[in-house]
Amino acid sequence: MPQPPTLADRFAAYADAVLLDGSPLWSAAAGAIAADAEVLALVERAEEARRQPALVLAVARWLGAPLGPWPELRRWLLDHPDRFVDELGRRLTQTNDVRRTSPVSLALARVDGPVALLEVGASAGLGLLPDRYGHRAGEVRWGDADSPVQLEVAVHGDLSEVRLPEVVWRAGLDLDPLDVRSAADVGWLDALLPPGATDRAALLAQAVSVARGAPPRVERGDAVDDLARLAAEAPRDATLVVVSTGTLVYLPGRRRQEFVDTVRGLGARWISYERRGLLHDVPVVVPDGVPGDEAFAVLALDGRALAVGDAHGTRLWTTG
Repeated sequence: MPQPPTLADRFAAYADAVLLDGSPLWSAAAGAIAADAEVLALVERAEEARRQPALVLAVARWLGAPLGPWPELRRWLLDHPDRFVDELGRRLTQTNDVRRTSPVSLALARVDGPVALLEVGASAGLGLLPDRYGHRAGEVRWGDADSPVQLEVAVHGDLSEVRLPEVVWRAGLDLDPLDVRSAADVGWLDALLPPGATDRAALLAQAVSVARGAPPRVERGDAVDDLARLAAEAPRDATLVVVSTGTLVYLPGRRRQEFVDTVRGLGARWISYERRGLLHDVPVVVPDGVPGDEAFAVLALDGRALAVGDAHGTRLWTTG
């Protein structure tokens, strides 16, 4: 049986991934941490769930650590071990990547409205607003054409007219909700973005401006334990749609299945955009010719795969 990746392996893999994301600074830092036993030992002082490379670097950035060169960042980490570990212990990876709302909206278009939208792992709730953003795939457009947020997704496969149902209620669950009206909370969202990803920072600012017009409701709660409680508040004459995008990877395997069982017990529709292979109940056949890194995630409706795509939801290959 293959051994799970070590912490060093995870940082090395992240170094490659974040370089493709346009951040040579974080790539160099992650690669250096992967080879540094003393810094790895510092990270290991935090609980397992907090040892994610992106979170480690975001916390260092949030605390004012120099982003580079590596010897300066290394010195800062080793000079501030308790402050760093304490902050790492209270933070969560809460990147609100609004680009994933494009795949989500394509699945949402298959649901009859009116709709009550409930997102787990909602962070600041930016993913709860797919109808308040504009979307485009080639010549096909949908969503709000006048929104400051205009998203492009490359769809390989058949795509005709897309019409979104009316969203009459929306709410989110998060272990540590963020508020788009709080400068500190928005600052944390910005700190989670890899340095160099200037387009993502601009998109975040635009999405925050949209959300502040009618701030989405995000309740403190667990994706499994509190789901039924919040779902009970949805209007009975609306179709309840539960959304998870890049969230379930943070749940242990048994809790993931409990989440799926809870959603099904609610009689809700379920839209997921999660890492391929994460959910046994969502089998998928990757279309021929799709590069492996472009089939990172699976878009599914009620557990049936509709497409595979990249981690950010900017490229999709339809499967059904």
